[in-house]
Amino acid sequence: MKICIVSQTFAPQEEGGAEISARLGAMELGQRHDVTVLALGKQGDPIAPPGETRLQGGIRVVRLAWNNSYLPLPRKSSAGFLRRANWHLRTAMGALCPEQLTQFLVREKFDLIYAQNSAYMQPALFIAARKANIPICLHLRDYGLLCPKTSMFRGGDNCERPCMDCSILTRRVREMSGADMTVIAVSDALRQRFLNNGVLQDANWHVMHNTNSTENIFDRSLVGRRQASAPVFTFGYLGAVSEEKGVSDLIRAFVSLAETKEARLIIAGRGRERDVVKMKRLANGAPVEFKGFIRPEDVYREADVIIVPSRWHEPQSRILVEAPVYGVPVIGTTRGGTAEIIKEHKTGWAYDPHKPKTLADLMAKALSMGQAAWWGNRDKFFPGITSFQGTAEQSGYYQRLERILLTAAGQ
Repeated sequence: MKICIVSQTFAPQEEGGAEISARLGAMELGQRHDVTVLALGKQGDPIAPPGETRLQGGIRVVRLAWNNSYLPLPRKSSAGFLRRANWHLRTAMGALCPEQLTQFLVREKFDLIYAQNSAYMQPALFIAARKANIPICLHLRDYGLLCPKTSMFRGGDNCERPCMDCSILTRRVREMSGADMTVIAVSDALRQRFLNNGVLQDANWHVMHNTNSTENIFDRSLVGRRQASAPVFTFGYLGAVSEEKGVSDLIRAFVSLAETKEARLIIAGRGRERDVVKMKRLANGAPVEFKGFIRPEDVYREADVIIVPSRWHEPQSRILVEAPVYGVPVIGTTRGGTAEIIKEHKTGWAYDPHKPKTLADLMAKALSMGQAAWWGNRDKFFPGITSFQGTAEQSGYYQRLERILLTAAGQ
């Protein structure tokens, strides 16, 4: 089968979860199928100019010209408000040429378009696929088709419906019924959010939780860790340093603990400078370590528990499947798809972020046990960790994905 994997941002560009998934998918599917990755390029960009390249492993990448001021990023842009507003408006109007895209699809004669990360390439991709008569399987990992920010989070709260400016910018996409289209969501919570907004309601839906490939496990000595390794009880956080991620809630909860001298909090991730400054101010001298961007394994090696304090309805964080693979329990909110993983697999505790002190109480409960008892009782409290099938190989992830793609292509 000849597959076009669409990922607006692709290696060697900076990677987020969606980009990692697209790369791993291309490597896996490329072993049995003729795979081409379609991404965006910008003239003059030293990393991602328009044109064709081949990456390690023989992955063919074709980048079409992106007619906007800068390429999409897996993290928040540092551009000013007016520049970002103009960027989103230009994107909505069509920063990707549908005619050029159609010509590419017709010339290549793909059997299937597998759109992994394509919100900013829409509706051009939908239009071109229809003209080229190529079926689409859309893999949704965020709310990008409903919200240009991809999070449906604004003013400190979640949006149940697209706000006015988002409605204008995404109108052409939201009118798509999804008929004759296959859609995969990384959580049922994500699927429900689209259906509740009347988007892609006629599509053939599937839910597949993210898993990790063994190629993405960089330190195999950490897999299945069963004991403490840090000198004091260590809480860990991995991700963007931002309000919607709930980092300020986490810091406040940690600072409120009576025994912070016997604990530490590691925060690994980047954020806008003003957000990072605010978070450091909240720490107020408590043992909170801001590590910046580091390898996830450097956190999993020391953390006794990983916190996923997202305020927004996060579809499904990769942390939820990475931490149990390394033997580390998770404390996460009941927002989005987080609780689906924690409750289904019994790998952590879930709490309602609307209820005061709930996170602090769970952190205090863990800390009060001490490291030895925490790890000694890990399997009692979190019985799903030892049997957790968190890698794609264990769960048969790619076999199921391949069956869905073959059906979507009519094969």
